[in-house]
Amino acid sequence: MKKLLITLIAMVGMATVANAQFNLGSLKNLAKQVAGDKIDEVVPESVQQLLGIAVKEVDIPGTWTYVKAAVEFESANALTAAGGTVAAETVETKIEPYLAKIGIKEGLFSFTFGEDGTFSTKLGSKEVKGRWAYNKEAETVSLSLKEGGKSFTTRMVVNVDNINILFKADSLLELLKSISNSSSNTTIAAIGAVVKSYDGMNIGFECKKK
Repeated sequence: MKKLLITLIAMVGMATVANAQFNLGSLKNLAKQVAGDKIDEVVPESVQQLLGIAVKEVDIPGTWTYVKAAVEFESANALTAAGGTVAAETVETKIEPYLAKIGIKEGLFSFTFGEDGTFSTKLGSKEVKGRWAYNKEAETVSLSLKEGGKSFTTRMVVNVDNINILFKADSLLELLKSISNSSSNTTIAAIGAVVKSYDGMNIGFECKKK
């Protein structure tokens, strides 16, 4: 177990020094294969954060406010094709102005998750409510809107003191349509043109706890 921890720290350290976006998901899977259910005992929380470990159900309740756009690559192949960190930063830089146009700005857009399974998301004066459920096996969170019956699957990942709330491209666009005004459709289409240019990528929001 100690060898696993040393190896993970070394790999994370090398990637940090190189300032390269690498396949954190693979490292996380390696850690889980070796450590199993004892990953929390073997791998300190600080290292888990660097590995992109999904949040635990107990960590989700509360209000999370938007900080900036967030991108996660799903595989090493997608990472290589997309160009690593440069591609991630490019996508984030491109979509943030569009998100701002529909009101998604730091401190003005938020998700609130209740311990009773209810959730709401606020964009300016508009609030959309629904229910959330954590899938422990898949490490995903399902969001079901009260109005319209739409459902979305999100992956929530620890990011130092914040969390990344990440979606597949199509789900992100549908969510934006549901929570924004109809007049924002052109802007949402522009976001779609950006995110659909990259395969194997989850995209969403980095949020901090209020």
